[in-house]
Parts: sequence; C-alpha cells; structure tokens
Amino acid sequence: MALSPVAAALEGPRTMRRHPVSLLIWGGLYLASLILLSLLLVAVFGDEVRRDLAQTRFTADPREVLQLISHLGGAMALIILLAAAMSAVLAGAILRSVMHPEQSQGAYLRLGADEVRLFVVALIAWATALFVTAIPSGALTLLTATVAGAGARGLSAWIAFLGGLAVIGLSMWVGVRLSLLSPQTFAEGRINVRESWVLTHGHFWGLLGMFVLNLLMALGATMAMTLVGGLLTGLIALIGGGTKLFVILGLLVNLIIAPLIVTVQIVILTAGPARAYRQLHPDI
Repeated sequence: MALSPVAAALEGPRTMRRHPVSLLIWGGLYLASLILLSLLLVAVFGDEVRRDLAQTRFTADPREVLQLISHLGGAMALIILLAAAMSAVLAGAILRSVMHPEQSQGAYLRLGADEVRLFVVALIAWATALFVTAIPSGALTLLTATVAGAGARGLSAWIAFLGGLAVIGLSMWVGVRLSLLSPQTFAEGRINVRESWVLTHGHFWGLLGMFVLNLLMALGATMAMTLVGGLLTGLIALIGGGTKLFVILGLLVNLIIAPLIVTVQIVILTAGPARAYRQLHPDI
C-alpha cells in the first residue's frame, strides 16, 4: 500500500479536466440547492425570527449559540438534514467519477443506497466536528472569559493560546484519521468507522500533506475564478454604462460564478481522498 500525496491531491483538477460538463451540472445542482435552502429559510423562519436574528449581537459566549439553536428548534435541524442530503448527492457523484468513471450517465448523479450511506457519513462528520471542535472551542472560550473576568488576564491569554493549539491539533488529527470514511463507505457499500480509522494508520502525514496541497489548490482556484468574475462584471459594467440590462447581466455572472467556485472547492477536497483510498486499495 503506497500513498502518493501529490498524485492524490491532483485528482481534483484531473476530474474537472476529464468531466467539464459534469462540473457545470454539479455547479447547477449546488446553485439549486442554495436557492431551495434560501426559500426554506424564508418559509420556516418568519419575519419575527429573522428580525430577532438581525438585531442579535453575538459575543464569544457559547451559551448564546446554544440559546440560538434552542430558539430555532426543529427548523434548524431540518435545514441541517437537507444540507447533508444535498452534500451526499454531490459527494456521491464526485466519488463515482473517480472510482467508476464508466458510470457517467446523468453526470454521475444518483439517488440510491450509496447516497443514503454518504448522508449518514455526513451526519457523522458533523457530529464529530461538534464534539471535537465546536464544544471544546466553546468550553475554552468560556474558561478564558471566566479567568480573564477574575483578573488573571495573563493566565487567560496563555490558556487561550495553548488551548487553541490543542483544539486545532485534535481537530486535525481526528479529521485526517477519518478522512477516508466517505470513499471507503462508497467503495465497500457499508459504514465502518473503526476500519476507516485503522486504514489511515501510518499515513497521517501523507494525508495531511495531501490536504494542504488541496487547500492551496482550492485557494488558487478561488482567487482565479473571483478575478475572472470581477473582470467580467467590470467589462459588462463598462460596456453597459449602468443600464438596467447590463446590471442584470453582471448579477447573473456573479450568480453563476459564486456557486461554481464552491463546487470546484468541493471537487478538489472530495476527489483527493477518493484517489488516496484507491492508492491504498489498488484492487478497487
């Protein structure tokens, strides 16, 4: 089993080069998902709730976050579930394009057992992030605020610094060790968190290097596409001279490019682990 971090990290750009039409369709799906979630927000959260949220000034106190969640109640849970379902469908298409490139019908998009399992994996990932990152960060913030309130500001600064490093380190370690859960679940047709954890044993630094390269690629792609979008918008504004039609065209350009940027980021960060899993399982 040989892991090549560079080859795995380059799988995202290779996937987009091989399937440009699928990439555009995935971007359209992401845009449709955003519109659907926005409409749901408008429908579920009445004017009163939206007004309260707009007037709220949050601090670093985690109790305010808990109060917000309890205030939104089941509506927030519904939105999270829908977002997880949409991400599962998109992740399934990307994983399918890497592991089964011959199944290209419908831009690799499906609604089946694979997507259901990836939906569960998404919920596992969110729960893991909650217990590994969000809750420890909130507890650390509350502790530092309490210590600072007692007058020990120097000690509070050290607690914040060292505690922050610990939370970041823990989040990175757990995240990398579970990073192959999605491609493993897709390839094997079952969810096995323990086996995924064991699979990454001895490959932490290689996988971490892959993710660093992926993040740099995603950042570079974001900057390039943002620049192109800005140039197009500026050109349209220059040609149109502020007329209503050209203003609308400029808005459409931004409306198309923004979700496409996020889609490119998702492809880069999803295809890399899929290739890494195939490297560790050459029989797939």
